[in-house]
Amino acid sequence: MSDINISQVLQNAILATDANKRSEAENQLNGLLNSNFHEYLRLLTNTLADENERTEVRMLAGLGLKNQLTAKDERTKQARSNRWIELETEAKKQIKETALKALLTEDTRVANSVAQLVAAIADIELPRSEWPELMSIIVENTKADKPVNVKRASLLTIGYICETADPLNAGVVSQANGILIAIVQGAQASEPSKIVRLTAINALVNSLEFIRYNFEREGERNFIMQVVCETTQADDPELQASAFGALAKIMSLYYPYMSVYMERALYGLTVSGMQSSNEKVACMAVEFWSTVCEEELEIALQKEEYAETGTAAEDLTSYNFALVAIQDVLPTLLTLLTRQNEDAEDDSWSVAMAAGACLQLFAQNTGNYVVQPTLQFVEGNLTGPTWRNKEAAVMAFGSILDGPDREQLKVLISQALQPILQLMQDESLHVKETVAWCLGRIADLVIDAIDINQHLPAVIQAVVQGLADHPKVSTNCCWTLINLMEQLCANGSQLETTPMSQYYETLVPTLIKLSGSEENEYSARTSAYETLATLVYYSSNDVMPIVNQVASEVLNRLEATIQMQQHVETAEEKANLEELQSSILSLLTNVIRRAGLEVSAVSDNLMELFLRLLQAQENNALIEEDIFIAISSIATAIEKGFVKYMDAFLPFLVAALQNIESPVCNTAIGLIADISHSLGDGILPYVPNLINILGAALMNQNIKRDLRPIILSCFGDIASSIGEHFLPYLEVVMNICASAQSLQVEDGSIENLDYILTVRESVLDAYVGIIGGLHSHPEAIFPYTQQVMDFLLSVYSDINMSSSDTVSRSAVGILGDLALMFPNGEIKQIYTQDWVTQFIKSTRSNPSFQQSTKDTARWAREQQKKQLSL
Repeated sequence: MSDINISQVLQNAILATDANKRSEAENQLNGLLNSNFHEYLRLLTNTLADENERTEVRMLAGLGLKNQLTAKDERTKQARSNRWIELETEAKKQIKETALKALLTEDTRVANSVAQLVAAIADIELPRSEWPELMSIIVENTKADKPVNVKRASLLTIGYICETADPLNAGVVSQANGILIAIVQGAQASEPSKIVRLTAINALVNSLEFIRYNFEREGERNFIMQVVCETTQADDPELQASAFGALAKIMSLYYPYMSVYMERALYGLTVSGMQSSNEKVACMAVEFWSTVCEEELEIALQKEEYAETGTAAEDLTSYNFALVAIQDVLPTLLTLLTRQNEDAEDDSWSVAMAAGACLQLFAQNTGNYVVQPTLQFVEGNLTGPTWRNKEAAVMAFGSILDGPDREQLKVLISQALQPILQLMQDESLHVKETVAWCLGRIADLVIDAIDINQHLPAVIQAVVQGLADHPKVSTNCCWTLINLMEQLCANGSQLETTPMSQYYETLVPTLIKLSGSEENEYSARTSAYETLATLVYYSSNDVMPIVNQVASEVLNRLEATIQMQQHVETAEEKANLEELQSSILSLLTNVIRRAGLEVSAVSDNLMELFLRLLQAQENNALIEEDIFIAISSIATAIEKGFVKYMDAFLPFLVAALQNIESPVCNTAIGLIADISHSLGDGILPYVPNLINILGAALMNQNIKRDLRPIILSCFGDIASSIGEHFLPYLEVVMNICASAQSLQVEDGSIENLDYILTVRESVLDAYVGIIGGLHSHPEAIFPYTQQVMDFLLSVYSDINMSSSDTVSRSAVGILGDLALMFPNGEIKQIYTQDWVTQFIKSTRSNPSFQQSTKDTARWAREQQKKQLSL
C-alpha cells in the first residue's frame, strides 16, 4: 500500500466519471487510512504541499487531512482529537507548516480547504495553549501590504476558527486581541479589496462571542461599531448585506450596549437599508429589526419568570427600541410586503417573507401599537388592483394576530373575515395560499373570533374549496383544519357531538381523496394524513361510524404498501414509500387510540400486519419507530390482552433494544414502559431478559447519553407494574439512581444543563415507580430513604425543577407515599426538616400549578402532620 500513487487515487476519487473508478479510489484511501494512518497523513501532506499538483487534488488532500481531525458526532470528534494529540510532534509540525504555507497560495479553492484544515488543528491545539505562534502569523498575514489572496485566506481561517471553537475556553479567548486586530484591519473602508472586506466582516460575525471583553470596553466597542456602520454604506451590496447581518448578530449578543448607537446611527441606517432596491441588503436590514424584537421579547419573558419566582431582575433592561422606531419601521415593513417573488412556487427567501416574519415579531413585541397602521394598510390594499396588493394585505392581517389585545382582534376579525374568505376565489395562487395561512392563524390564535353559527360554515366551505386547489393552498387548509379541531374539539373524544361533527361527512372523503395521491408535492399528502389523524383523535361519538370507514381504508392502504416495497428501485421511491407508510401508521395509531378496547375485535389482524411490516424492513428503516408506536397503541388499548402477541413480537423488540445507535431504541424503551402498564404482572416472564438488556445498554460506554434517562424512567415503569417481583433488581437499580442523581454539570453549556435536568427528572420517575410498586414492602425501601430524601432536597433547591408542575407533583407525592409507608415513625425525623414543609407549602400555593398538583401537596401535608404527631 505504501507504493500507492496518492495523486492519481485522489484524482480518481474526485474527478473520475466512472462511478466504479471513484468507488475503487475511495476504497483505496480508506484502506490506507485504516492500515497505516501515519503514511496516509504523510502522503496527503506531501500532495497538499505540491504546488504543481492539480487544484482538485490539493483540495481533496487538504480536506482529507481536516476530516481526520474533526467530525459531527461528538464521540468521533473526541477520538480524532485524541489521536492528533498523541501523534509524533515532528509529524504534526510538518502538517502545520505545510498548511500555513499552502494558505498563501493564489489558488482560492485550495486556500479555502487549507483554511478549514488550519481551523481544525487550532480547534484542538489552542484550548491546550499549543501552537502559540499561529495567531501572530495569521495577524501578520492580514496587514495592509500583504497580497489580497493572503489576507482573504487568513481572515477566512479566523472565521473558521471562531465558528468551531469554544468561546468560554481561556486558551482561545486569550487570542481575542489578535483576532480583533486582524478583522478590523481587513474590514476598514481603507482596505481596497472588496473580497477582503467581505471575508473580514463575515469573520467578525463568527468572532463576536470571543471578543466579549474587547466589546465591553467602550473605546474598542466604538471602533468596532464604526467599522461595521461604515460598511453598511459601502458601494457594494454584498458588503452592505454582510454589515447589516453583523449588526443583527451584535444586537443579539450585546443588546445592553446598543442604546447610544441606536440613537446616533442605527435607526437611520437600518431603515434606509430596508428600503434598498437590493433584495439581500433589504432582507438583512429587516433581519436586524427582527433580532431587536426577539431580544426585547426575551427580556420581557425573563422579567415575567423572575417575577413569578420573586427574584429581582436588575440587569434586565429593555430600551423598547422597536416601539421607539415603530413610526418609521412599521410603514417600511408594510410596504416591503408587496415585494413578493413573482413565481408563486418560488420559495426562496424574499424581502416580503422577511418583512412578514418581522411584522409578526413587532406585533408580539409592541402589541396594540401595530394595529392601526396595519389596518390602514389592509383596508388600502385588500381590494387593490394587483395580486401583490391583495396578498400583502392578507399577509399583514395574519401577521398581527399574536400580541395585540384579544378583544380588539376579535372585533377586527369579525369585520375582515368575509372579505378575506372571498379571496379564496381569487385567480392568484399567491393570494389563495396566504388566505389559507391567515385562516390557520385565526383558528390557532383567536378561535373565539370565529362564531360557530355565523362564521364557521363559510370558513369550512372555503377550506374545502382550498383542499381541492394547488398543493400549497391545500397544505395550508389542512393546517387550518388541524387548528380548528384542536381549538374547538379539545375534549371531543369524551363528548357526544362537537361543533365540527356536522362537517365530517364533507371533510373526511375530501381528505381521503387528497391523501390517496401518488405525489406528495409541498407535503400536501402528508398534511392530508395529519389532518385525518387529527379529525380521528378529536372525534366525538356521533362520528365514530365515519372514523371506522377511515380505519378500513387506511388498513387496505397499509397492506398495499407492503407489496409496493418489493418494487422500489430508487432512493427517491424508497423515501416516498417510507413517508407514505409513516403517514398511514400515524393515522392508524390515532384510530386505535380512539377506538380503545373495541380494537380487540381486529387486534389480531392489526398485529399480524404490523409484524409483517417489521419483517419487511431493512435495518434502521425510518418507519420502525412508527410501527412500534402503533403497536404501543394496541398494547394500551387492549391492556392484558396484549400478552398473546408478546412471543411473536419479542424478537423485534429485543433487536431494537440492542440497536443502541438507532433512534428506534429510544422508542423501544418507551414501548416497554407502555407494555408494562398494560400487562401488569403479565409481563413477568419477560422481565429478566428485558432488564438484562437495559442494564447492558447502561453499561455500554458507546451508548448515546440521551438513552440513559429513558432507561431509568423505564425501570420505574417496570417496578410499578410488577410490584414485589421487582425486589431482585432493587439494589442494582437504586445504586444506578444514586449515581445518576449525583451527576454534575461538566460545563455551563445549555445542552449539558438540559441533560442533567433530564437525568434528574428520570431519577424522580424511577423513584415514583419503585416506591409505588413496593409500597407494601417498606422494609425493602427503608435502607434507601435517606438517598431519596437527599434527592428530593436537591429537587426543592433547584428552581428549574421545583418550578415544574409535574416534577413538584411527583416529588411531594413521594414525600406523602413514604410517610404512609412508615406509620410507626421510623423516618419521622425527616419530616421535621424545614425544607419538607416549605416544599409542600410552595407547591400547594403555586398559582401556575394544576389543581391535581395542589391536591397532591395538600395530601402530602396531611401525611407529614401524621408523622409529626407520632
